[in-house]
Amino acid sequence: MSSTATVGASAVRSLVVTELRLHRRHSMLAATGAMTAVWVVVLLALEPGWRAEAVRWVLFLELAILGFFFVPALAVIERSNGVTAALRLTRLAPSTALAVRVAALAVTALIAAAVVLPVSGLGWPPDVLVAVVLMSSLVSLLAVVMVGRATTLTAYMARVPAVAVPLILPALLYGTGLWQHRVLTLSPMTGALELLAGRWSWWTAAWILIWVAGLWVAAVRIGFDVAPRATGTSTTSPRVWPPASDTYRPWSAALSLARADRRTILEDRILLLLLAGVPILALAVRWFSTTGLAWVGSRYGVDLTAHLPLIWAFVLVIHTPLMFGAMTGLLFLEDRDAGLFPALATTRSTLSTLLAYRLGATGVTTAILVMLGLPIAGAHHPAGIVGLVATGLAAGAVATVPAMLLASFARDRVQGMALTKAMGVPLYVPLAWWFVDGPTGWLFLIIPTAWTAQSFWAEEALVAAGFAFGGVTVSVALVAALAARLRRSIIA
Repeated sequence: MSSTATVGASAVRSLVVTELRLHRRHSMLAATGAMTAVWVVVLLALEPGWRAEAVRWVLFLELAILGFFFVPALAVIERSNGVTAALRLTRLAPSTALAVRVAALAVTALIAAAVVLPVSGLGWPPDVLVAVVLMSSLVSLLAVVMVGRATTLTAYMARVPAVAVPLILPALLYGTGLWQHRVLTLSPMTGALELLAGRWSWWTAAWILIWVAGLWVAAVRIGFDVAPRATGTSTTSPRVWPPASDTYRPWSAALSLARADRRTILEDRILLLLLAGVPILALAVRWFSTTGLAWVGSRYGVDLTAHLPLIWAFVLVIHTPLMFGAMTGLLFLEDRDAGLFPALATTRSTLSTLLAYRLGATGVTTAILVMLGLPIAGAHHPAGIVGLVATGLAAGAVATVPAMLLASFARDRVQGMALTKAMGVPLYVPLAWWFVDGPTGWLFLIIPTAWTAQSFWAEEALVAAGFAFGGVTVSVALVAALAARLRRSIIA
């Protein structure tokens, strides 16, 4: 072996070790392990006949798409820290670094799949395991292309629907049987879902590999650029803080923070995306509440009419506040990675002003959208307008919890994405209260989202208001404790 080849092999080994350390340091492995454990519990709770069908959706929507979450966060962090620029000065080709990252995520997804598959009674089918590797590679490369030259996660999140929805929606339509036209198989995600179901086809695998090859070429060219191309405006322009003066005015500070956020959020179009997303979700739920129920009954022989309040609670009452809370948490982490938190901590009440402004805006926006989304979805609260307002207030308060969890526990944006994955399922667990009778269900109240769900399911206005009050109280207490922890971590 030549000395050049020896140096190259040594560099690759070092790169592999560094990549694995990154995954461990940023809690990516811990988050994947926690998420896998939760899905094992969920699968075990299902009827044995449903597990084989459920596991392919768990693989498709959770475990095989880790790259959607981790790749962009790593790319943004490395670009801002100068790692990407340093890598271009080494002898390692960009394709080598990309291959190591894609392979590491594929192995992680493969291990997670190997844990959940036996729970479903399928064992370790080789064709499904190969499908996991193919889909993980496809999604990781797609994420590299989607993040492109962005320097913020909000810019990436704004691009996700424009790229991911046209690829994932055909798979959902085809996989659920709503529409099984051949044109839907043009999406590689449709083929991946079929392979995950154990329906192996060499043509399908070849089509996915063609997509992987095309994305590979684009990812090598895009994924390791140092900075975004010059445009008329810059997403990395310095934030505008309140001018120094002898009189501190929290309201002026909040306005200045709002102007700074407006540049980030509006330029990345993430807020417009979220505002439009809730009515779209509500309209989809409205369709499911009518035509969709008939389709489920004819295809699967299951009548879900009695469980409509559970579906409404899942999509609008729980998912909406968690979605807005997670986005607010990511904005906090953008500030942390920019080094703004320590600077804010040295000024008079400015950190408190930032928290109050961001959490207040998140809570109010979430409450309004939940109260608008439920009627659009055809979900009329049993307690009338009082119940609707109570549910909205509870949802707005709960939205602040995931935001503060990310801000206080995640050290950077990569850990933030990992924590988002890890905390998602536990915050949805209180929905199981719908199926639990007796006092056992009250144990769910240790989770804030349980109060919100019960405020929506309550038959009487007074009961709905009581659960809303409890949800607001629990959320405020948690946020206060997390804010104190955040302040201590910054000062330390």
